[in-house]
Amino acid sequence: MSSIVTFLQGFAQPWLVFLAEDPALRLLQSGMLLLGIVVIFLVFFTTRDILLRTHSFWYMFFSIVIVAALPVAGFFLYLLIRPPHTNKERELEELLTEVLVDTRKSQRRVPGEKKGGVVKKSKKNTAPKENLSL
Repeated sequence: MSSIVTFLQGFAQPWLVFLAEDPALRLLQSGMLLLGIVVIFLVFFTTRDILLRTHSFWYMFFSIVIVAALPVAGFFLYLLIRPPHTNKERELEELLTEVLVDTRKSQRRVPGEKKGGVVKKSKKNTAPKENLSL
């Protein structure tokens, strides 16, 4: 167990040069590093998400800038103003709507035709007609 700890200390020693010797300052620096990583993640997530949701350059630009300028509050603002559907979802909805409209048009029938495999009988005289042709 102690060999693992000494290995980790040896591995981390060159990276700790950038941090202060004072534990309070080291904790503050670590917190700032964590906050920076979170901000970078939020900006990348926002960029990816807005590219999937719209084609408007200015809307994309505004969304990314607001998240970069106001990291946490800007991200929540972005979640409020972003389009509800991605471009692919909207295209899929339009395609499904077209298919439904086409199937409804093709299913409309003339009143005398069969409906659902059942022949509609008229209420007029149903006696067989005689062949009167010559």
